[in-house]
Amino acid sequence: MKTHLALAVAGAITLTACGSKTDVSEKNFGAAIKQPLEKNGGLCLGLGAVEWPVDVSEDNWKAGKENPTSIVGKMEALAVVDLVSGTDSEIDEVIWDINKEIDEIIGTINVNRTTGRKLVGKRYALTDAGKKFYRKQGGDICYGNFALDKIVKWTEPSKWTGGDYQKTCVTYQYKIDDLAGWAKKPEIQTAFPDVGKIIERAEKRKYARVVIQLTSRGWEAIGPNEWGYCQ
Repeated sequence: MKTHLALAVAGAITLTACGSKTDVSEKNFGAAIKQPLEKNGGLCLGLGAVEWPVDVSEDNWKAGKENPTSIVGKMEALAVVDLVSGTDSEIDEVIWDINKEIDEIIGTINVNRTTGRKLVGKRYALTDAGKKFYRKQGGDICYGNFALDKIVKWTEPSKWTGGDYQKTCVTYQYKIDDLAGWAKKPEIQTAFPDVGKIIERAEKRKYARVVIQLTSRGWEAIGPNEWGYCQ
């Protein structure tokens, strides 16, 4: 009987030690931050939903080659790090269609149309290496993922003005997981200026802040795009 009682007490202590998902703890806050980071923390170049291959007419190529942040500059930078290949090609002439632009407001996707004419130009296609970093959802090339480094501090949980739930402002440090080496190349950081800034901030272990709210499911990050703001 004593043995059974001892086991029951030990089990109760173990359960208590595990804690609850509603506890105010570094573990729970970390889990709350990790969820949106894993869902929305992908770091991409911001190319937009470009359609591959990317065709550039000879005239547009000449006009954009001196501008490192133009589509030509971006493609050439990606070619330097072997994510795309650029080849001279005969491409379709594409013009802007104002009627389609008007239609786009009410749902049409593409405002350009082909004329049927062929032009001399350059075609950029993803290489095998580029395909490894390409994410079809969003149509972008990505170079890493935001991840939680450590929780720094948090405010005392309380009900904020006009709210019914306990909230706290959590300060944390972030890092970049699976950072692609090519993202640190000067050609890429010149063509995509935000890339260098993001990497630098992560390497310097800059702080970020997020609102965490206590729900029936435990602590969760909240706010616009699941991030929120700190008062």
